[in-house]
Amino acid sequence: MKPVTVLDTTLRDGMLAEGVSLTPEDKLELLALLDRLGLDYLEAGWPYQFPEDLEVFERARELPLNAKLVAFGSTRRPETPPERDPNLKALLRAETEVVHVYGKAWDLHVEKVIRTTLEENLAMVRETVAHLKRLGKEVIFTAEHFFDGFRRNRAYALAVVREAAEAGADLLDLGDSNGSSLPREIQEGVRAVLEFAGEVPVGIHAHNDSGLAVANALAAIEAGARHVQGSIGGYGARCGLLDLATLLPILKLRLGLDVVTDEALRNLTPVARAVVNKIGVGELDYHPFVGYKVFTHRTHAHVAAVLSAPEAYEPIPPEAVGNERRLLLPGIARASYLEALAARHGVDLSDDSAANQRIREELLRLEEAGYTYEDAEASFELVLGKLTGRFQPVMRVERLRLFEVLRGKRDPVVEASLRIKLGPKSEYVAAEGEGPITTLFAVLRNALREVEAELGPLAAYMDRLRLLAVRVRTFYPRDKKELRARVTITFGDGRRAWSTIGISADLIQAAWQALLDGVEYGLYTEAERAGLQLPLFL
Repeated sequence: MKPVTVLDTTLRDGMLAEGVSLTPEDKLELLALLDRLGLDYLEAGWPYQFPEDLEVFERARELPLNAKLVAFGSTRRPETPPERDPNLKALLRAETEVVHVYGKAWDLHVEKVIRTTLEENLAMVRETVAHLKRLGKEVIFTAEHFFDGFRRNRAYALAVVREAAEAGADLLDLGDSNGSSLPREIQEGVRAVLEFAGEVPVGIHAHNDSGLAVANALAAIEAGARHVQGSIGGYGARCGLLDLATLLPILKLRLGLDVVTDEALRNLTPVARAVVNKIGVGELDYHPFVGYKVFTHRTHAHVAAVLSAPEAYEPIPPEAVGNERRLLLPGIARASYLEALAARHGVDLSDDSAANQRIREELLRLEEAGYTYEDAEASFELVLGKLTGRFQPVMRVERLRLFEVLRGKRDPVVEASLRIKLGPKSEYVAAEGEGPITTLFAVLRNALREVEAELGPLAAYMDRLRLLAVRVRTFYPRDKKELRARVTITFGDGRRAWSTIGISADLIQAAWQALLDGVEYGLYTEAERAGLQLPLFL
């Protein structure tokens, strides 16, 4: 038996976050991703509130999931028999082995929100759980607003949980639904429930309105809780809830609790980034453990320290959660920085050969032009690969035109045309779109479609490429008076993400350089991953 079981509610509670909206296809894709984390329960929806979730449950039955699929709902309505309650009927139509129902544990909510009596609310909890148990379901019961109720009417909050336990609930989950409790209050409430819970596990569902969700979950576990609920990325109502991407490494690596396997934990970073990319709200740059920037080291002292003793500035090994160390280059000409970063890409620059000197000189020239690679290491790898012969140019641009077309009273359309050298002939392609960067990306993809036969399996890969983010800033290069634009573009292929940069006095030219490099990098590295030979068109 696991010391602590974990329920992921990214696809249910996470959908209550502002700006989040997923189709059934999105949810099914994320279910398969989340299952790579080896969690116990995956909560996939709320059929009564969101009827489209029934399609998710129906199609999810065909997925080879290791986790138990969970459907969510509430206790029966006041004065309504469970077998006639529309919410419970929708819940049962999901046909899951496990159901998760919540009931009110704060007397304020009972009397002023659902407007019934305290006695009827107890009956609602008791009869709902008993009804679901008679139907053979594993029942998780969450006492919503338990800790708020516990502070104001302790006896009644405990009575609600006791009713669920006596009716046969398999798990008693306690909700800090306003995210307003302190860790000591969490521990007091958990211990009070454990006094009568017997063998039934007690869990915690912590919201993050006070920034204490992870701390409160740890406090609950210290007090004896054996179940936690949360979401990847902390998505949820208002400020969100407990972030499993933060909690799981703490439980596994710091507390020694085998909540997931070592292999599953190494999936955490790629899964978390894929979830955030799919949802399209928020970012993980500075997120503990799985963020892009959390194992980065910038000063000479820090870099030197982690190269000799990583634990000097890293709480855990980054590879344990599928992340990686990044050594930033405040001055790429510094030999120690450059050698360490080049070594990450299989290039040894430690000796003074003529070839290495040529590489150093070219990188120094780029730095003087304003190229830094702290947030675009793919560009550095691309430059290094071309200097060492690992990569060869895939294509040569002969002419590019971009212009905006005004069409009466309608919104303007951006058109792009491109003549590009691909093999023995030049190809001419065009595209249109709403903005310059997306249109440039479209015309580049159209050009590569002209050589689908030569690309082979990599042609389908092009359809998976997506633009995830575009950032623009301006700067003055060292000892120069001409303002330059620096464009950073982040790409994704559904499995990974990378960033490239372009620099020019012309904003469009900078964006085009970043786009071209990003597409080339994706093709190069995907070909290497798949063991394919990338055709050279020059």
